[in-house]
Amino acid sequence: MNLEHPENSAEQRTTEAGVNATQNKRRKLIQTGLVGAPVLLALKSTPVLAANCKLPSGFSVSGNFSRNGTTPCAPKLNGVNFWNTNATVEQKDRPFAPPNFNASIDTSVTTFGQALAKGNTNVHAKIVAALLSAEAGSFLPPATVKDMWNLGVIGGNYPASAGDSWDAAEVEAYLDYVLS
Repeated sequence: MNLEHPENSAEQRTTEAGVNATQNKRRKLIQTGLVGAPVLLALKSTPVLAANCKLPSGFSVSGNFSRNGTTPCAPKLNGVNFWNTNATVEQKDRPFAPPNFNASIDTSVTTFGQALAKGNTNVHAKIVAALLSAEAGSFLPPATVKDMWNLGVIGGNYPASAGDSWDAAEVEAYLDYVLS
């Protein structure tokens, strides 16, 4: 204790107490962070190279680095060849018109069967395969497939995600991604 200047001794103790309190707060923050780190690491995240199918809101036509180059989507939707072979007569006779789709961009396509007969390179066949797969219980809802055609292919403006809309080429790229 300093007898010459007692006010300095009291001030020094107060300053040391403040420093100790600050150091204690820092120690507690670091300890909390160290305890919480395993919890944060245990949270499940989607692997960067996962081969999971994506809904349109999570798909990017240009540069989606989450896609695996060899297996872009697993399990994929049943594709054109599957439905061309396995669709029932009732499914093939469904009109390529309302309530299924608003319009066809090819006047020779008036039924699902005619669309499927166009083959793997035709957007009509791809959209029919996606709709039939969606109705069979895939990850993609039928209403989404209809909107992709009506708003994206016909309208040129399918709202895939916030601030991102697709035209016909982008809808077709997505169908190529999800169809087998």
